[in-house]
Amino acid sequence: MIFKKNNINYNTRKAHRYLGLFIGIQFLFWTLGGLYFSWNNMDDVHGDTLLKHERTYFKDLNFATIQKGIDRIKLETKIDSTHSIRLIDLFGKPVAQYRYFEKGQVKLQLINATDGSLKAALTEKECLELVKGKLATKTAITKTTLLEKNSTGKHHEYRGRPLPAYVFELDHYSNTTIYVSTEQAQVMAVRNTNWRIFDFMWMLHTMDYDTRDHITNWVLRIFSVLGLVTIFSGFYLFFLTSPTLKKLRGKKKQK
Repeated sequence: MIFKKNNINYNTRKAHRYLGLFIGIQFLFWTLGGLYFSWNNMDDVHGDTLLKHERTYFKDLNFATIQKGIDRIKLETKIDSTHSIRLIDLFGKPVAQYRYFEKGQVKLQLINATDGSLKAALTEKECLELVKGKLATKTAITKTTLLEKNSTGKHHEYRGRPLPAYVFELDHYSNTTIYVSTEQAQVMAVRNTNWRIFDFMWMLHTMDYDTRDHITNWVLRIFSVLGLVTIFSGFYLFFLTSPTLKKLRGKKKQK
């Protein structure tokens, strides 16, 4: 790309043309991504339409029973401090997800909130029962697999979620997969074709090709700045080449 000395019009045109060529593809990705995001039903993307959404209320809950469970944990390990306690509904019974710090690490233990006994991680059979109970309509499960700890990479659709987890593939036109954490006793993620397209478009939109979730990466920052330069160079070209503006500038010079 060669620029001419003291020729602002030519140099601006040249810069604008090459910048447009360089970042035009990314502009297209941003536009396509924006269209896909804005015209999509996020409930379908998240797979919420396949699951039941029932609110659970617990009556006569005695928090002293949860403390009994915590005391049982203390008999086996040293708890530095409590991180959080969250109540979930597991097969119609209240269960506490007790998170605590042990040697700087966050650990989790399930506690039956009815009697204070410790609940082991869910088995495959229990995870299957949990998924069947969550489905809004009866749907066949075609495949079940177990994801062990440290078995998902940065680009896995279940990335960043707790492991181990059981994976249930449904016989559904949306190619839906449901992930259940054995330790948390919960459905942690629902993935389908719509979500996978959304995830790919989001990667192109944020330009984070590593983890797909880091929107303050330098590639995005640089292209955003170049985009502004391209836009302002276009405005400047309009200012230089507009016949109306040329006439106005000519009249001002005559005065």
